[in-house]
Amino acid sequence: MVSTFVLKDIFDREFCESLIKKYGFENNDYQKISNELSNTFKDFIILILSENNSYSVEERNKLYNEAIFNLQHTSKLLQGMPHPASSMSYKLLKMSETLKKVTSGNKKEKTNANRFIEKNLIRKFILFWDKYSNEKYLKTDKKINYNTCKCFLDCSKKISIIYPEIEWFKTCEMEFTESLFENI
Repeated sequence: MVSTFVLKDIFDREFCESLIKKYGFENNDYQKISNELSNTFKDFIILILSENNSYSVEERNKLYNEAIFNLQHTSKLLQGMPHPASSMSYKLLKMSETLKKVTSGNKKEKTNANRFIEKNLIRKFILFWDKYSNEKYLKTDKKINYNTCKCFLDCSKKISIIYPEIEWFKTCEMEFTESLFENI
């Protein structure tokens, strides 16, 4: 029998009841909401913890900027050479552009550079939201219900209290959260 990683108890009764009241969730069973939220965030939290999330955003950006310089330099060295070197030059250049978007891009560029796992987390959260809320993520006029973003941000802040070592949740703010949801 294989043991699995167990998350800390993040979404306690008081927090879940406040979400139920604030966002008008249909199901008033806090335990069910707590379990669903834990399942929604579980894969993402485990992945972030397994990545040895020891760098702050500033430290990460410093490393990325150094990598950008080296990727661009290597790309220039390989440029114009016969295949496969020329192909590799192009790929290295694209890698550096993606890192630039993450470190210093505008809102849209940063969002486009988000990793698959972040987008997957948002998709899972939308499924959770649509299951419990009368006001679905996409309104009838196909516009985003931004209460979904607010609820996600509330959950992120709660997670950052329980897992302070996860920088991603600590730095999560409304503009970034909205951009994640807008690009799904």
